[in-house]
Amino acid sequence: MSDVVRCYFSFRSPYSWLAFYRLSRIKDQLPVGFEFVPCFPPDNSEKVSRKDLNKVSYISKDVRRFTEAYGLELKWPEPFDTDWLLPHAAYLYADEQGRGVDFANAAYAARFSKGLDIGCEDNLRAIAAECGLDPDDLIRCANDENYRQRVLEGMARSRRDRMFGVPFFIYNEQTYWGNDRLDWLIRDIYRDLKRPVPDLAEDPMARPY
Repeated sequence: MSDVVRCYFSFRSPYSWLAFYRLSRIKDQLPVGFEFVPCFPPDNSEKVSRKDLNKVSYISKDVRRFTEAYGLELKWPEPFDTDWLLPHAAYLYADEQGRGVDFANAAYAARFSKGLDIGCEDNLRAIAAECGLDPDDLIRCANDENYRQRVLEGMARSRRDRMFGVPFFIYNEQTYWGNDRLDWLIRDIYRDLKRPVPDLAEDPMARPY
């Protein structure tokens, strides 16, 4: 039985933001470790997804529904896309300093609650300072070829893991896609540890926590 959950996330995705926010609030209460792997889609998939106006309209309303329920502010960034390699490489540096989760939450808040471009170095410097990180070191590492290569290696690993969208979780060879699948991930963790979980045949709305 694995005691680590691999979590693929992207600063581009609002659903990844929602899942990361929820998971960061409960992960220390779960008896497993978490490996967070940053990634982002290639240019061609970004362009295709933005062309479907019905889907874009739905996502906009759906994300607002979640943020209002979670008590989060929502302000869509404009432009929506940016230099994705920079913030994801910055995350790897922050994680090495023991501030990965703090940095990710702050970066998500800057992007989706303040509408800021997190591919901008000045905005990343402000996020770094907010998290107690050295802004100059963070920017230096975010531009360092070693950190950038590690992001690309994580993306190659995601393809080997057959990841097709974020957030994407892997636990005991089982996969879970989306913010709304966290309940199933937690159910399976508890079940493997012989902890009781709600009987969905009796109450299909019951949550495991």
